Amino acid sequence: MLTGRQTLGTIEQSLADLRREEAELSKRIERATRALTDLQERQSEAYRDLARFRLDTDAAGTLNTRLDSAAREARRLLDKRSADYKVLTEQLRDCETERSQLQKKRLELDNARDAAENQMDELMEAVDDRLEKDSAYLAQREATEAATATAEAAAEKARTSEQDRQQKGKAYEADPLFLYLWQRGFGTPDYNCRGLIRSLDGWVAGLIRYHDARANYAMLTGIPERVAKHAERCAEIAEQEEAKLAEFSRNAMTDAAGADLVGTIETNSEEIDRIDGELDALDRRIETLSSALAEFSGGEDSDFQKAEEHLGLSLQSDDLNDLLRIALDTPSPEDEKIIQRIQDFKERVEQVAREIRQDRELQRDIGRRRAELADVIKRFRSKGYGSWDSTFSDDNLTTVLLSELLKGAITGADYWARAERSHRRRKPRGRRVAFPQGTGLPKSMGGFGGFGGPTGRKSGGSFGGGGFKSGGSFGGGGFKTGDSF
Repeated sequence: MLTGRQTLGTIEQSLADLRREEAELSKRIERATRALTDLQERQSEAYRDLARFRLDTDAAGTLNTRLDSAAREARRLLDKRSADYKVLTEQLRDCETERSQLQKKRLELDNARDAAENQMDELMEAVDDRLEKDSAYLAQREATEAATATAEAAAEKARTSEQDRQQKGKAYEADPLFLYLWQRGFGTPDYNCRGLIRSLDGWVAGLIRYHDARANYAMLTGIPERVAKHAERCAEIAEQEEAKLAEFSRNAMTDAAGADLVGTIETNSEEIDRIDGELDALDRRIETLSSALAEFSGGEDSDFQKAEEHLGLSLQSDDLNDLLRIALDTPSPEDEKIIQRIQDFKERVEQVAREIRQDRELQRDIGRRRAELADVIKRFRSKGYGSWDSTFSDDNLTTVLLSELLKGAITGADYWARAERSHRRRKPRGRRVAFPQGTGLPKSMGGFGGFGGPTGRKSGGSFGGGGFKSGGSFGGGGFKTGDSF
């Protein structure tokens, strides 16, 4: 059986290894790309040497000028490109250094938290024994259970009352004339219309017997509101009692350990969460820089493409092809070596270009696998699978399956599906006397943290009912002043 932290740690290490492999490949492609342009420049020089033997002075001068111009422009673009590449490389190195430091700090915190969690787990039986004999704790547990039952009953009553209001209120809310007067506050101190409008509203009120209906509807809407407030108060009392109960468990654990283990775990967890947020931001930054560097190393940036275009077009012109063909048809001892140099350069250019294409394809494949692995890690963290209480029954997650994912034999979705099927939550030791239903137990150990209740509810949350305020809108129709009836 694997723990969640072991599994996540192994996956993260694999991602780091894959990133290093990708970085080395990017450097190799960049070196090969520079070598390719150097070969093209040297090929251009060989053509200039050949022109001096085969062409008259004017023709050779014209050709040399064109080749020199193309070479200078290509060199200018490549120098600018090298400067940009250096800046990106330094930025990536700084991000990687910062990430390494954060990971080191996170590992230290994780180890400290893990030690506290394991110590706490070992002491659960002893703490249970102590609390089972503690009359004050037992009394508080009874008070908490009673308050919780009261809060749940009040919440249910609030829900029933609101349902009753919705059912009985349909007739009122379906009447546009009643709703018009109700929303204006007619018949209450809030109503402030004068003159003709007040007279017309009074006429409408008499027409539909509004005063009787208003009193009934006010009572109908007021009951759920009062019941909901009562339910919220009961929920607050239940939470207060749960907090007292959690404090008993925490204090007993602190006495047994000689240190506030719960506080240590929660403090470290908060710091780890903060670091994880910084790591996520850094990972996005690293991803952006890596993509930019991959574009550079692959020769996909505009400066390289322009430089390659200048050199390529200058070496593929008709006059150069004619020059080479004439030299091949009528070789002489003077230019035979130059022709051989040109042909050698051409073969080497083709070979290097072929190697670059292969490495670019490998680079894209590694990038795809890296993205899938990063997505798996993101899912692990979002699900809390790296916590103390997480375990995995499938040992292959850190061996065979991970290897298959790294090779691209399976997808990240395949790996994640296997991980989810084998995931389990382990419970701390003990008889559930201390930290009942997870109350006060650290979140990383399957609890709800701090002094919150087992549902992690806030005041007015799971116990709270709905409620309407008098004079509120019910989404019905209505008339504006001056509309005809």
